[in-house]
Amino acid sequence: MSGSVSRSSAGGRSLCERQPDPVEWAGRVVGAAALTMGRPPEIEAALALAEQPDHWPQARLVFDRLRRRSLEEDKPLASEEELFFRLAELVAKLAHNSSGQRPPFDHDSGWRVGPLAYRLAVEMADSSLCDRLAVALGGWPDEV
Repeated sequence: MSGSVSRSSAGGRSLCERQPDPVEWAGRVVGAAALTMGRPPEIEAALALAEQPDHWPQARLVFDRLRRRSLEEDKPLASEEELFFRLAELVAKLAHNSSGQRPPFDHDSGWRVGPLAYRLAVEMADSSLCDRLAVALGGWPDEV
């Protein structure tokens, strides 16, 4: 949609902008998902990053590690795992941008946390995961 904000982006924006620390918030969302999805090393790196602002300048390396795993052809991720890794990539993007490193990722990276978490909850159809994600997010995006 050129020149306009999608409805889900608007809801995700509202959720993100309510957060005093978007990196920590996104990390909590990934942590909530990890209780169901597991904690492979790449996810562990994103979770550690969210908790350690002094490591945010290395966020691009964490992002690259997550992306490489997502694109591995010999061990492809299932669709729900792909969503999970994309959530973790958003943690790295937010940390990178918050560190002031250049070049920045898209300014609206945090707006995608809520809608992506919602998609993961729907795809997994797991009520406990859904509840944990909603709590970690601070509610579902208004318009997903």
